[in-house]
Amino acid sequence: MDPIPGSNIGYPLPPRGYLKGVRELCDRHGILLIFDEVQTGFGKTGKWFACEHWNVVPDIMTIGKGFTGGYIPLAAAVTTPKVADAFRKRQGAELRSGSTYGGHTIACAATLANIDIIEKERLVHRAARMGKYIRGKLEALRKHGLVGSVRGIGMLWAVELMDGRKPLDPDLGVGSWVREYCYRRGMILRNNGDILVIAPALVITQEQVDFMLNLMKESIEKAAQHFKIGKRYSRRT
Repeated sequence: MDPIPGSNIGYPLPPRGYLKGVRELCDRHGILLIFDEVQTGFGKTGKWFACEHWNVVPDIMTIGKGFTGGYIPLAAAVTTPKVADAFRKRQGAELRSGSTYGGHTIACAATLANIDIIEKERLVHRAARMGKYIRGKLEALRKHGLVGSVRGIGMLWAVELMDGRKPLDPDLGVGSWVREYCYRRGMILRNNGDILVIAPALVITQEQVDFMLNLMKESIEKAAQHFKIGKRYSRRT
């Protein structure tokens, strides 16, 4: 499972106690708990791994993406000593997994260098601090009436566009309109229908963050005018 579901549904945070409940359920029935931290790991949520926010330790964790900083393809699975020992206790029990490109030395060297930079430049701490700033700016967009909800953590955020408290008509393509508006002005913004998602790099500058947030604000205001949706455009024409 994803400790925080991904960008396709806009990073909804798990309810209080949910992950601990899953951990307890797995322990009760002897089930291995596997967390996919490919997108959320290595500082993206303001902690090294998302599961740390809820003090839940999985039996297996899959990692990638932020692992290497995107410089070269590499992924890995890490596990607890208890699980790892099952593959070491006798000959023939080893994990039979590999590929032509497995354990690529250049990819491993790049990854170690990337992790070293994350540590030395305190980028995990910076992501937590920057995330609070981004949240404040995105929450302020709700006053325009076209923003229904803002959710996320650290450097993973989603803005769901709505008509007040009602879902937008998907045929209008409001999210795609906003995406294209931003693209024409120098920013690649991803949308999943009417959910806008951003996942800026850990090293994004304050200037770049402000450019991103100001352009999102401008595009949402223009969309409200264009589609006549929101508090100032409550009457449909």
